[in-house]
Amino acid sequence: MSSPVRKPHSPRFVRLSAADVSALFGQETLEPRFPISNGRFVARQRVAIVGQRGRIDGVPVVGPPGDETTISWSAGDPEKIGLDSRGVILVGAQGELKFVDPTAQLASG
Repeated sequence: MSSPVRKPHSPRFVRLSAADVSALFGQETLEPRFPISNGRFVARQRVAIVGQRGRIDGVPVVGPPGDETTISWSAGDPEKIGLDSRGVILVGAQGELKFVDPTAQLASG
């Protein structure tokens, strides 16, 4: 009898482009909280992800800034907040921006 293979934990985080760091945090640069690997770090800054039906606060930001903004979802997050083709709003300490994730078409609306 074989045991089921379990997917490793899928942490929720946001990786921001340099332009989006400025839009969400103003002149503030990402401040490392602790290193993770390959020069990356979890920043002290956090964002909120606001969807059509809900909101997730305190989402960690991974730095340094990347070429483009991406969201790594935990299981059930897209359904929880109502992710659809309209995307989500990312809210930071100094601003907010609309983000349309290509996985939106995979979530039920």
